[in-house]
Amino acid sequence: RRSPSKKLATSAAVMSFWGAKVAPGATAEADASAGELLHLSQACLDPAAASGASSRVLVEQNGNSFAIAVLKEGGQECCALDLFIDLKEATLKVEGKAAVHLTGYFESDDMDEDKDEDEAPAKAKASPKVEAKSSPKAEVKTTPKASPK
Repeated sequence: RRSPSKKLATSAAVMSFWGAKVAPGATAEADASAGELLHLSQACLDPAAASGASSRVLVEQNGNSFAIAVLKEGGQECCALDLFIDLKEATLKVEGKAAVHLTGYFESDDMDEDKDEDEAPAKAKASPKVEAKSSPKAEVKTTPKASPK
């Protein structure tokens, strides 16, 4: 059985930070090792962007282009992302008037498989049944009517 600190160190070894400042019209440069995916976490306009400048971040794959973030100075300047990209098959490109900072991390393609093996299946607990109790005010009380004599 591994100690928690060793497990953490093992997990940290398969993930590494990545960041790139991408100029308008340029493509992000990244050196992905075989079997690594880029987890793209955030896109932010360069802090030096001109007033009102805007840019789009695109993923290009198989001849298609997909906008994943549209950023504008003075408006939405940052966009949280949660994308896994295989840089052997896709590229990240910036179009517009301002540079964009892209950040994320590289993760081993088989990391999810390792994670599944480490986790024990959780047992589902049945919640106890609670019976609804009626309010005394809500109860209908019937009293027998007195019959006339």
